[in-house]
Amino acid sequence: MTARSFLEFYESVKGRRQNTAAPMPVQGSDVLSVTQLTTRIDQAIKGSLPASLAVKGEVSNFKLNAGSGHAYFTLKDTNSCIDCVMFRSDVERLKFTPEDGMELLARGRVEVYAQRGRYQLYATSLHPLGQGALELAFQQLRAKLDAQGLFNPARKKPLPIYPRRIVMVTSRSTAALQDMLKVFRRFPALRLYLYHVPVQGEGSGEKIAQALAHINRCRQDIGVEVIILARGGGSLEDLWAFNEEAVARAVCASEIPVVTGIGHEVDVSIADLVADYHAHTPTEAAQVVAGHWRTCGQNIDALLARLRREMGRRLEQGNWRFVNIERHEFFRRPLDVVQQRRQSLDDARGSMATALSQRLRVFQRRVQEAAIRLERRSPAAVAAAWRQRLGQKELRLARGMSALLGVWRQKMLAGAAALGESHPRHALGLARQKVAMLSGRMERAMQEGGRRRLARLAALEAQLTALSPQRVLERGYTVTLLKKTQSVARGAAAVRPGDRLLTRFADGTVESVVEDGKQFRLFEE
Repeated sequence: MTARSFLEFYESVKGRRQNTAAPMPVQGSDVLSVTQLTTRIDQAIKGSLPASLAVKGEVSNFKLNAGSGHAYFTLKDTNSCIDCVMFRSDVERLKFTPEDGMELLARGRVEVYAQRGRYQLYATSLHPLGQGALELAFQQLRAKLDAQGLFNPARKKPLPIYPRRIVMVTSRSTAALQDMLKVFRRFPALRLYLYHVPVQGEGSGEKIAQALAHINRCRQDIGVEVIILARGGGSLEDLWAFNEEAVARAVCASEIPVVTGIGHEVDVSIADLVADYHAHTPTEAAQVVAGHWRTCGQNIDALLARLRREMGRRLEQGNWRFVNIERHEFFRRPLDVVQQRRQSLDDARGSMATALSQRLRVFQRRVQEAAIRLERRSPAAVAAAWRQRLGQKELRLARGMSALLGVWRQKMLAGAAALGESHPRHALGLARQKVAMLSGRMERAMQEGGRRRLARLAALEAQLTALSPQRVLERGYTVTLLKKTQSVARGAAAVRPGDRLLTRFADGTVESVVEDGKQFRLFEE
């Protein structure tokens, strides 16, 4: 800006300020409310602009309201921008998702938003520039599903080798159905089911997804093994039903393997990428499903030949093994094995007899040790030990009492000496009474302690006597000893005929001889 132009601009601004310094009086009819002014502006915009116009610009700040479903964004170019609104019903018709930086052609109307006092474009449709809307939507959905792992080959299920129940999901009026029937006509063992769905037009994608879900729910009733999703060729718009997200997720969720044959060889849909097997045409899809049935007869013949060869080989092996077994030494001299088993039995019998003898000696030694311990713990020995301990305690008690009496005598003599020195007759009488009382208490305590110890000793002696073997014998039991070894006979197996036994009763001992001829003999003579 030159200096002259700047001065002219300054003078014009100064003149305006001078003109506005003294306001003119305003008539009451010229005053407008904010609502009236906004309405006039809206009418002026609508009167000067067509009811529908197209605006080209770059998308910025695109936001989709989660509650209402309306979309809010800005269209801008290098010099200007305009706020835009797209209502939910129009957003749902979009085939793609607008993103910031994308150049679009927006068609709609311009109106004033009275609550904010600004004008904005109410868009009814959006079209990407330089790239078709369907193609852009296809690329966006493909990238989204690929990121979620729907195209991962590890997720896809293998096709059955010999499927017998096949469901064809297509329209009954399409050429794709006739092409598949031409292939399947050569295999009469197959059971074919047609699930009629529209494969083109509004809502066809949702119906295809519902058909796949319904077949999976009823798969147990008819035993479906494979699903063929097929359609003939067409443009991208005609095949768009197979590019919808609902169809892709239904194919992914299917527990039955899905084979797609959609369009021609150059056509690739989202359903093809998600399917367990992608055939380029409906005919190829039918050929893939029934491929193993073509060579079924040849495979059966080959398996029969292998079976015959294997059976012949097994028979030869069996004959060879039978001949070897027949020639074995066991079948030529079977008595040798019997003699070996008898010798092993004799060795085992001798080992068992030796082991029994050793165990018997061990048990005898243990019985003798137990008898010695029992003799040491007999009631007489225990009573003698208690008597000795009682005598020791009585001796210690007598010594303690003598010592205590000596101490009290010394104290008494000391008290008497002290009384003699002070001549307190009354105190001397009290002291004598106290000494007499203490002497009586001591004698009573000594007598009570002696009685308690005698009672305890009597109880212990009675308990030991009750547990003594003599009392057991008095109840009718006996103890049988082998006279030769003086060991206790604990069972019938411990005695043999001719052995002399000593049977001890409570009041004496009886000698007897074993004469039972059926007694088991441990050792052969």
